[in-house]
Amino acid sequence: MPLYTYVCEDCKHEHEELITFSMLEKDLIPKVCGTDTEDDGCGGNIHRVLRAPAKNSTWNGTGTYGVNGYFSKALGKHVANPQVAQKIMEDRGFVCEADLPADRWDSAVETQKERVSEQDKHINVYTDALKSGKTKEEAVVEAFPAHDALSGKLDKTFGSTK
Repeated sequence: MPLYTYVCEDCKHEHEELITFSMLEKDLIPKVCGTDTEDDGCGGNIHRVLRAPAKNSTWNGTGTYGVNGYFSKALGKHVANPQVAQKIMEDRGFVCEADLPADRWDSAVETQKERVSEQDKHINVYTDALKSGKTKEEAVVEAFPAHDALSGKLDKTFGSTK
């Protein structure tokens, strides 16, 4: 049975009444303060107050992350909650930025600059050899010596960054 709140227009007293649906159909709802309500009143006209129901702990509602979760910008798709997003990122091999060393980006940039500088040195030796009149084969031998190729130094300089 629904519980309704009524307020008297004269004395402002609030009355809470249990009203059955059959009472609503038969128009037996209280209209006078005290005479047709369970509480004592002044006899003034009363009207029903509309209120939002109190939140019940058994209601699921929309929850913190909405009905269908939320859109994760990192993953580019909707997920139910942050724990699901974290699990997907771990499965894909993503690493949280907070877990990286503080100087991660600075050291990566510095390493890349050193690689580019080393590449430029080899390319300059090659172009200088060509300008001095050597053939392409002689310029390659001078710029990229066999001992550097066998030791893996050229692979580190010109190979993949992974």
